[in-house]
Amino acid sequence: MSRSATYTIRCPSCGLQQEVELYESVNATSDPHLKDALMHNGLNRVDCPDCGATFRVDMPLLYSDPGHNVLIHWMPETEEMPRERILEEFDGALDQINDMMPADVDLPRVRLVFTRVELVELIYLIEAGFNQRVVEYVKYSIFTRNLDKVDPAKYRLLLNVEDSTDEELCFVMQDVLSQELGGILRYGRSAYSSMCDLYEEQPDEFTEMFPGPCISARNLLLDDEVEG
Repeated sequence: MSRSATYTIRCPSCGLQQEVELYESVNATSDPHLKDALMHNGLNRVDCPDCGATFRVDMPLLYSDPGHNVLIHWMPETEEMPRERILEEFDGALDQINDMMPADVDLPRVRLVFTRVELVELIYLIEAGFNQRVVEYVKYSIFTRNLDKVDPAKYRLLLNVEDSTDEELCFVMQDVLSQELGGILRYGRSAYSSMCDLYEEQPDEFTEMFPGPCISARNLLLDDEVEG
């Protein structure tokens, strides 16, 4: 089941405080209307009764899809909770859960994302049957071959499932600072399929590159840049 709680929220425009109900978790099976709100940027939106401003409250959210056996945690980055700290604490929590669970229990896939747009992209990927690790490997290839045009420090690459075809995958560039969507890059569907065949033969190589729970070519490149 989905879960919500009451929070005291301050309007970013006029400063008015009000108590609002915000969702902490969404179950796609039991509450498809909440999933629809999430996918269309309507979940956890607040209307200010004083100035009329409408804004979205970004907060930790657990998205569960029992039908696809997946749990996705959206943990927004903040100054108080940077990405490195989120990963460290999340890995620790996963280790504790795995230690407590019986060996014969089939655990759901657990994924971690840092933005709403990455959450929405991942939901589309899962429902369309894409292999996430292969998709991120494709992104990694696009980044590394086009660093002058697609700098991972400045852009995200998002797979647009709806506009992809049987011949090509459609990737959209998103400006990290402005959040605006811009250029489009296309990648041959046959090359992706060949990469999926390689994954079936050598899954450990992909898992080693993208171990999870945060499977992200951009984050991998940014981490490599820091270590280098």
